[in-house]
Amino acid sequence: AETAPDDGFSGPPARGGRRSRTGSVLRLLLTGALVLGVVAAAGGTALAFYTSAQMRREDVTGLAGGVAPLNVLVVGSDSREGFTPEELQAIGTEAVEGRRTDTMFLLSISGGRAAMLSFPRDLFVTRCDGTQGRINGAYASGGPSCLVQTVSTLSGIEIDHYVEVNLLGFTRIVDAVGGVPIFLDEPLVDRFAGVDLAAGCQVLDGRTALGFVRARHVDNDLGRIARQQRFLKELAGEVISAHTLVNVPRLFRVAGAAGASVTADRTLGIVDLLRLARAARGLAGAGLATYTVPANGASIGGAAVLVPDLAQAETIFGQFRDGSILRVPTAEEVAALQPGDVPVAVRNGAGVEGLAAEAQAFLSARGFRVTDIGNAEGVERTVVRHAPGQEAAARLLVDALPGAAAEAVGGLDGVVLVLGPDARLAGPPPAPPTPQPEPGAEAPVGSAPVPAEC
Repeated sequence: AETAPDDGFSGPPARGGRRSRTGSVLRLLLTGALVLGVVAAAGGTALAFYTSAQMRREDVTGLAGGVAPLNVLVVGSDSREGFTPEELQAIGTEAVEGRRTDTMFLLSISGGRAAMLSFPRDLFVTRCDGTQGRINGAYASGGPSCLVQTVSTLSGIEIDHYVEVNLLGFTRIVDAVGGVPIFLDEPLVDRFAGVDLAAGCQVLDGRTALGFVRARHVDNDLGRIARQQRFLKELAGEVISAHTLVNVPRLFRVAGAAGASVTADRTLGIVDLLRLARAARGLAGAGLATYTVPANGASIGGAAVLVPDLAQAETIFGQFRDGSILRVPTAEEVAALQPGDVPVAVRNGAGVEGLAAEAQAFLSARGFRVTDIGNAEGVERTVVRHAPGQEAAARLLVDALPGAAAEAVGGLDGVVLVLGPDARLAGPPPAPPTPQPEPGAEAPVGSAPVPAEC
């Protein structure tokens, strides 16, 4: 097969299969789905028909059109199509021909349960035309149909529908709800993100909201993630607020903006949209199980890529194929476990001397059985990695560690806690569902709840 790793996309080189900022980007991509879910639930079938009518449609071949679970390939696009020159100027960009993507994931849905499998853009694969290179090259050279075929061939997972979310459409959703309130305890200025906000109560329009969720030069990526989480919570609150739900023109504007930010295959019908909407209502919370295709960094043809670890990936692929990936542990299952039932290996991924030993003492005092400690490749946030099928054990550990996330890893034996720079090893367990900053701790600017007086 021809090797073509250079796909004409700029961006940082691949560094390996673990370190990623994908989570924050995916939540922004899912904003459109979240809004679709809320407005469909509020307006029923009539509003769902209207929303569907606003969506762009595209011919996509290779789709299975199955029933359950529903597998949807979701792609993030920076297409400028449909935006006026004034709109593009307002958000600090200009017209560019074509569509590009560097974010793609598979969303598997059954009822109100959902699981997500992310495919890194630098994943080295055999594409639909027989060439080999980064997976995003499939989209660039052959469009959605080629990408669907490439993902299906790699994973063996049948894909039922294709959905493409326009990141720029995010601004129209914000404007449709009349703006989103946030609170700043200090000014937020980031010229790279094009945002300059004074301290105090603010109502963000689409342009300033885009800068707000992009801003990271005021602190770091963790601060940006905290701001994004706060913004999405406030946006969802605006969508379901009385002044939106009882205002029929506004409700249809929101539905229209959400629909206009999405391109879908022609077979995605109203029933499918409502199924997607039902799952989307839970995506802003912590209940979505997220996975990434295991891969190792390599250099092929002078390009930095990620080569899939097929032995590990097959475990995850298989569970997506048969739907077992959607077996989310119930509260009863988690409650039935005791900390002593969960053996944990602790790894220091923060580069802070003695942190693993500190975590060992922290967990042992809470009844967990720490099997060993050591160091790991650096991570940006604390993560509990677990073998597929051990979700309940991982959930119990996550509940004891504010801010930690769970990640299923094929081929892993047991539960491994990898500590990031955000690790908080203080306070009595269990952690509250939405942890608040400790007294005296400095929360990222823009992440604080909006006061009632705003």
